[in-house]
Order: sequence, then structure tokens, then C-alpha cells
Amino acid sequence: MSPASPLQDGASDSGEGLLTDLSLTDPRETGIVEQEPSGFSPFLALLPPAPETGPVENNTDGLLPSAPNLATSTGECNPEQTIEKLTQEMIPQQLAELQKPRRFKLDETDDLCIQGRQFQKKCDIPEEGFNNWKALLSGWLEFPAILLLNPSPWDHLPFDEMVDKSPTLSWLQETLGELQLQLDDVIILDTFPMLRDDLRDDTLSQMGPAGRDELARESFALTRASLALIQPRVLVSCQCCTRPGNGRWGFFNNDELAEQLCSSVARAQSRQVEELDLSGHQIQVVQGMHPQYVMQREPTQKEVLVELFAQVFRPFGMWQSRRVVMKQTLCDAGAVLLGLVVLLQRQMKLYRQLCGQAGSGVEGPLAAEHVEELRKQLTGRVGGREQP
Repeated sequence: MSPASPLQDGASDSGEGLLTDLSLTDPRETGIVEQEPSGFSPFLALLPPAPETGPVENNTDGLLPSAPNLATSTGECNPEQTIEKLTQEMIPQQLAELQKPRRFKLDETDDLCIQGRQFQKKCDIPEEGFNNWKALLSGWLEFPAILLLNPSPWDHLPFDEMVDKSPTLSWLQETLGELQLQLDDVIILDTFPMLRDDLRDDTLSQMGPAGRDELARESFALTRASLALIQPRVLVSCQCCTRPGNGRWGFFNNDELAEQLCSSVARAQSRQVEELDLSGHQIQVVQGMHPQYVMQREPTQKEVLVELFAQVFRPFGMWQSRRVVMKQTLCDAGAVLLGLVVLLQRQMKLYRQLCGQAGSGVEGPLAAEHVEELRKQLTGRVGGREQP
């Protein structure tokens, strides 16, 4: 398995002409996760707080879903499955059971990373683009993941610079920050990793539809492999483009998984959640929309998107915040305790010296042999050596 990596903005960052592509960021590679111990699990009662909405900074450049996807979506949909059911039942139960979150990060030796390298070399993708894909894929496996469309025009830059220049990633960073999370906490995938708009369009002009379609299939294969490896329980879909009829991505219309991962504005408005079966693993796909679509075309939908993120991610931000506080409290208490042990060891050493000086003519309140026994016990528990 492999580690996770950072994400990139969708093609929507390139401007008005790209509003037909709903892409937030570019994906990162996935891999096996390191387990970081967390000594407690928050109580169920604090997990499903009432959702709050807040202002979102209006960055420009988002992607516009095609007209058919604004109103309808294909595939099976359970109208009873809503965000409320997810946040009131599944997420509280998941957090109540969570003890040791696992971190996902790709290593160069992971199969997924090797597959990504092959795609990078074949398409002559910059090294930073590959690194950004890996970086966005990093995060906590038990937290909800986010699905975008394709990389941002700035994915050739180092990760932090890419985030700063990308309105989508900046919006995502700010929105998650208000929920006590960071980009690095959340796994972010692109539907088409490392496949920027210019690469797709250049391939179409040079190799025709067949070459472009092959490129898209190979790119999407990375996402398919990532989902199979990461196995998120909750996935927020922020792309509405992988369905027939989309102006720029409608050509990718013969893949059932791609269509199942596609959201729609209408379903986001009705707060729907669809269950996806991926080789026996159940994924709850929260229906969202692209932040840039909201910022550029439908600002009236800003509250819908902000509330969606708040409902899904706030419980995890609260859980992590309490975990961090508990960890710090334990460290502080441990530091005080160790200090007292060191002080006690010094006092016992002084007591032994005084007993030796007094000889048998003067008796202290404690027998010297008892103090020596206690000293040996403390020395063994605090690292095997006596403090000076």
C-alpha cells in the first residue's frame, strides 16, 4: 500500500472558458498508512453538532457542470439516504469507535506510485505535478475524502505555491480550516490525476479522439486504484462532469464507476448521499458541487456547499481537536511527573549520603535499605539510570 499526497486545483482555475470542467485539485498517490496512536475517542454526544454556515471567500475560476447534470443524475439513488442520516448515525458511530487513525502516504515502492510514475513519464508530466498528486492523496484514512476533477493549471509549482495560486485549493484550505482541519488531514483525489486541460486538449489535436480517450482511461485508472487502496467510507464528490453531455468530459461516457462518482447540483441541493459498492467495499458518496462553480456562476449556492462541508467534516475536526488537546495534556502531566521523580531521586541520594555520614549513632525516619530499594525501583522505571 502507499502513502498519500497533496491535491491540486481543477482546471476551473484557468478561467471562464474552463467552467465546463468541475475540477478542484489534482490527486496524490495513495499507499499504506502509518498508524498514529490516539489515546481516546470522543463521546458520541459531541459528534453531530448542528451545522453552521459561514461566509466563503469568493475566489474566481470554477468549473461549470453541463446542463443535463444540473437537474438530473443517472444511476441508482436512494432518496432516503441523506446527509442528515450520515451525520446522525454513521459518522458518530465511526468516531465513537475510532482509537488509532491511520495515515495514508505513498512510497516510491508502492504499486500505485509505480503506476503513477509510468503515467507521468509517458505524458511528460513535470515532477512537481507528480509530487502534488502524491501530496494531495495524503491524509487520515478514517476521515472523509474529497473527489475533484483534474489538476490545476499551477500543478507544475511546488505544493504550497500551487495552493496559494489556486482559488479552489485556497477555498478548500480556508473552509477546512474553519472546521479545525488542514488540507493535509484530508485525502483529496482528482477524477483524472495529472491530466490537465492543456494536456487533454493537446492530445486531442495531435492524436485525435482515440488518443485523448486512451489518456483519460489511463488517468482514471489511477483513481480507480486509489479508491480500491484507500477504501474511504465517505467520499464528497465535487465534480459533475463525468457524464454524457458534458462539454469537455462527456467523451468519457462508457465507464460505470466514473458515472457513479459524478455528482449533480440538484442532488447537492437535496442533500443526497449515494452508496457505491466498489469490489465489496461500501462508499457513501456525498453529492456536492465545485466551489468554483459556486463562486463564479451560482453564488446563491454558496451556503449549500459550505453547510455540506460543515456537516460532513466538522465532527472529524472536533474529534481531532480534542485528541490533540488530550495528547498535549498527557504530555504536560507526564513532564511534571518525570520532574517529580527526578527530584525524588536526588532527595534519596542525599538521604543515603546523610545516613552514611551519621553512622549507626543517629537514626533517620526511614531505614537506609528501604530508601535504596525504592531508588532501584524508580531507576528501573525511568530509563534504567539514576538522575544526577
